[in-house]
Amino acid sequence: MDELTLLANKYASDKGTIAPTEGHHGPRLNFTPVYSKYFEPIRNEKIKILEIGVGSGPSLKIWYDYFPNAKIHAIDIGNQSNHNNDRVVTYTGDQSNREDLLKIMEEIGEVDLIIDDGSHVISHQQISLGFLFKYLKKGGQYWVEDLHTSDGEVWQGKSLYGYDMSFKDGESTVQIIEQFIESKKFNSPFLSDEENNYLTENIKNVEVFDLPKTFYGINKLALFKK
Repeated sequence: MDELTLLANKYASDKGTIAPTEGHHGPRLNFTPVYSKYFEPIRNEKIKILEIGVGSGPSLKIWYDYFPNAKIHAIDIGNQSNHNNDRVVTYTGDQSNREDLLKIMEEIGEVDLIIDDGSHVISHQQISLGFLFKYLKKGGQYWVEDLHTSDGEVWQGKSLYGYDMSFKDGESTVQIIEQFIESKKFNSPFLSDEENNYLTENIKNVEVFDLPKTFYGINKLALFKK
């Protein structure tokens, strides 16, 4: 087992492969075996990481241990400053609010790696990508997790974290990604023409990883490279 997955399992993150035996836990999503391949080459570099979504903080512990020279930034809808330390800084903001994102990114500046583990709402995923991609350095990686919310058979009419998860055909994040792969044009209904055009012109390539399905629905992980 790779070291990143060992850390995810140690800190009980659903990015890993093994759920703790005590307490209530959702399914493991098997993200870290994929991440390991892409993160290992940059592991010891002095990079800046931005993660959307903090929760109880297992991911921050993973990145802190795995990337010894990284500065780790994280955005959450609630105050998570209790997780701050010598290399971790958290910010309070809404990932679907461009004014919040602008204020935060003016402080952070360009980053090497972005991971969206936020609300999982499809519009939020797309708005964050459309706004934040310009802050990603050339050659950087932008990952979108929790694409199970693009599974309409499971999520239409449902809510999560107080958000309505319903969407119209053609709006889901997975559908938008598939359309981009086919047409080479990014066309999200939640983005401005400027944002769609920027993504079209600056996404070098997209990879989508199909992982074991769970009761959440489809289980995919997307990587956008700049």
